[in-house]
Amino acid sequence: MESGYIRRRRSGDKKPRITSRPFHYLSSDGFHIYVGKNNFQNDELTFKSASGNDWWFHAKGTAGSHVILKSEGKEIPDRAFEEAGRLAAYYSKNRGNEKVEIDYVEKKHVKKPGGAKPGFVVYYTNYSLVIDSDISGLTLLT
Repeated sequence: MESGYIRRRRSGDKKPRITSRPFHYLSSDGFHIYVGKNNFQNDELTFKSASGNDWWFHAKGTAGSHVILKSEGKEIPDRAFEEAGRLAAYYSKNRGNEKVEIDYVEKKHVKKPGGAKPGFVVYYTNYSLVIDSDISGLTLLT
């Protein structure tokens, strides 16, 4: 699997250095979609890269990548939501399932509890969609 959980070293050690970048996809409508590969990237993507009106996606009730759909101040078509949902399904532990339930919410409603581990978040007033994990129509940018 291309994503995973990176454990932080002991408190005396330096923070692990992450040199890789999140996956960057382009939706069929031209919207940018970013996918974290591990817990540190998920944290950075959600809380440093995403703005309040961007959309955050995650597979419900299982480990998986945080997916950010950049809104860039525009109205996002349904197809872009579906494509971001497919990415969240594909980069989750439920990838092999026929259908995967995905929660999505505006990033401004995603919070990190104090003292929580990297990648752990809470969110409220979310929407859900049930979708397959086929990402064949999406373009991975380098």
